[in-house]
Amino acid sequence: MRFRSLAVLGTVAITTTAAAALPVAGTEPVKCSESDVTPDGRVFPEPILTETFIRFPEFECGIELLDSVFPDFIDIDVLDESSSGLPIYDVVMTDEQLPEDDKQHLLVINSIHGNEPAGREGAFRVIEDMVDPWRLGNEDWVRELLDRFVVHFVFANPDGWVNGDVHGDHGAGNIMTRRNDGNRDLNRNFPVQGYLRASNGTLDQPEGRALDALLLEHAVPNADSDAAGYDGWYLGTDNHGQGPKTVAASGLQIVGEFDFEKSERLAHFADGIEPAMAEYGVLDVIEQLNQVTDGAVRPYEWGTLYDILGYSASGSGIDYYNTPGVVNGTGFATEMTASNAPYNALTHPGLVNQMWVNSVRAINYTMFKDALDPPSYTYPVGGAAAYVFDPERVRHDDANGFGPGNESIPGDFTGDDANVDPDFQLRRYDVSRMKFFEDLNRYADQPLDAIRVPDVLSGEVDLSTYDSVVLTEDAMPEAGDHSAWVTALRSFAAGGGNLVVTDAAAPILADLFDDIEPGDISMQRRNVGYVDFGDRSHHLNEGLRGVASQTYDVIPIGYPDNNGQAPNWRVATAAWDANAGYTAGTNGNGQTIYGEKPLGDGKVSFLGALLPQPTEDYFHPYGLQNYAVTYTGYTLLENMLDHTR
Repeated sequence: MRFRSLAVLGTVAITTTAAAALPVAGTEPVKCSESDVTPDGRVFPEPILTETFIRFPEFECGIELLDSVFPDFIDIDVLDESSSGLPIYDVVMTDEQLPEDDKQHLLVINSIHGNEPAGREGAFRVIEDMVDPWRLGNEDWVRELLDRFVVHFVFANPDGWVNGDVHGDHGAGNIMTRRNDGNRDLNRNFPVQGYLRASNGTLDQPEGRALDALLLEHAVPNADSDAAGYDGWYLGTDNHGQGPKTVAASGLQIVGEFDFEKSERLAHFADGIEPAMAEYGVLDVIEQLNQVTDGAVRPYEWGTLYDILGYSASGSGIDYYNTPGVVNGTGFATEMTASNAPYNALTHPGLVNQMWVNSVRAINYTMFKDALDPPSYTYPVGGAAAYVFDPERVRHDDANGFGPGNESIPGDFTGDDANVDPDFQLRRYDVSRMKFFEDLNRYADQPLDAIRVPDVLSGEVDLSTYDSVVLTEDAMPEAGDHSAWVTALRSFAAGGGNLVVTDAAAPILADLFDDIEPGDISMQRRNVGYVDFGDRSHHLNEGLRGVASQTYDVIPIGYPDNNGQAPNWRVATAAWDANAGYTAGTNGNGQTIYGEKPLGDGKVSFLGALLPQPTEDYFHPYGLQNYAVTYTGYTLLENMLDHTR
């Protein structure tokens, strides 16, 4: 029943003095029965009172006790056995007195890397907080959450956890491992759409297959999560650890074929974490830790995975969770500082772990509250706008087919089983960057018209009826008189319009401007599309949030991760800035990738990395996505479209 409770003490003040005065838990710092005693009366004591992390057997007995005391709110499911034969737990929370059939599902992945204990250390306490009425169990928002949602806390890597599960022992062989006992990085083991490293061993581990089965069990692939009766996956978070850093937690916005609302919901989630850190005690612990260590840890930062960590990842679990048309979730990831911890001990054990646990509380509770009251968004378009439509599509059965490396399965690609599934077939696809505009129009306050080159050249479409026209990736995507097309675009801008040029359409800039030569325009391949921003007070850079730099990601649209293949188009800054041009962002020394330049009574706005067409040049056995624009990319396009004649 909801009002059952354990015999617990009030919340212990988290201070250095209090911690020193209270007893420290021994080798069994959890309750396994109601008669057991812990320093603060909790089943899972606050970390400030313990010297070590929770061991796997302690987790098992503690969660079983919570299940026995609160049977209407907790179920303990075992998804499968790990590579070494350990149970893979999914602790499911919901009000079981209400039917589950029409409830949406929320996901919390905890420490999929076994040597990153912060996620699971926080998860134990979050579960207890939410079912125990002496803590959060009687709060209205918690009751509503468990009435409306099914929350899955998945502990995906028991092997890596147990490998170092020895209290206080730093000896050889007692080290928590990132990988499972099958020697796989489980966070690269998923069948993502887009580029995939064959060496990841996709779904060749029982842990990966178990989580995949859970995700597919509740997936509603092509439905709107806001629609009445939707009962699939909604929000999710994947809680990790990173090396020592001067922020307690880093938020990582995942990137894929996310329409504007999905991208903004993730940004809203990201923005809400820092205020929640104050509410859930993170700032107090940071202050104490800084006093003890003479450090300067600050609470939080967020951006994309690449913005924060400097790399992309092929095959990650939270990327797969977000995959449109497959799992269809909306997921975010986090990294807790100094939580690459190989041993079951810390230099400042209570304070560091308490910082992690309170950070996980702030992250998870922010997500849960967002699920209860999801914001809706409108994309502002400054005036009447159009985009130049490109009919070309990228298909599994076109001239390139599946691309090099895709005609046959590479020998080290393991498909859907321990060996290549003999029935495995390459996933079919039919994609185009034009889907970006189709999706954007669902949220735009003024939808963008699709216009075509032949209709402009014939006079059927009059460009002067628009304030802005967007030209992406291909300077002239359909056949016709090139000089007439350039004349039409130049006349549009010179007459007061705003021509937005992106990506591989950049060479047309030399046709439009007398002070830009073809040799001033270049394409540099990078790991992702990105901008190094200049003056953030300029209108082109208005509204930048988080650690803003990346504008598009590579894996969903088929480019390899961390391999320097993503096209970034630039113009020599000296040429761009001539005659009152303005550089708002660079990409390399003396290279403009983002800015605006006057043309007659109007202007040309330029962003050299936003919306490239998906590529078939690399291994993509599960298909491709249409686009992978980041939250920053959406912001830059919004700023470029803020124009009226």
